[in-house]
Amino acid sequence: MGIEKRFVNGAPQPIAPFSHACRVGDLVFITGQMPTVPETNEMLLGTFTEQTHRVMQNLAIVLEAVGSAFEHVVQSRVFITNMGHFDEVNGVYASYFENPLPTRTCIGVTGLAGGADVEVDMIAWIPPTDD
Repeated sequence: MGIEKRFVNGAPQPIAPFSHACRVGDLVFITGQMPTVPETNEMLLGTFTEQTHRVMQNLAIVLEAVGSAFEHVVQSRVFITNMGHFDEVNGVYASYFENPLPTRTCIGVTGLAGGADVEVDMIAWIPPTDD
């Protein structure tokens, strides 16, 4: 089976050398998504709420392309540049899931690529298809 590295059409273009996702067996490792608008490939530098929604929407694009969804996320990492916005980011993040939530780590950072304030990466399960 090996490792399947995926570049996803319709997702934001990478600003660094990476694939959007790497599948190993029935798990997919999704590169951290930034608040980049896929249609223009420009960074959305709005509020933490706006940036978090865009990040989660970008993750949804990748999850769907690889045959998964938020309900199958097993772990994520959230990176934010200002922990004073922790609750704001949490509220948006949680709105994309139903309970029980996946495991998660939140990391306060001094900066993110492109001047973004929010980045999220994920590991998700890819359920079998009924082919």
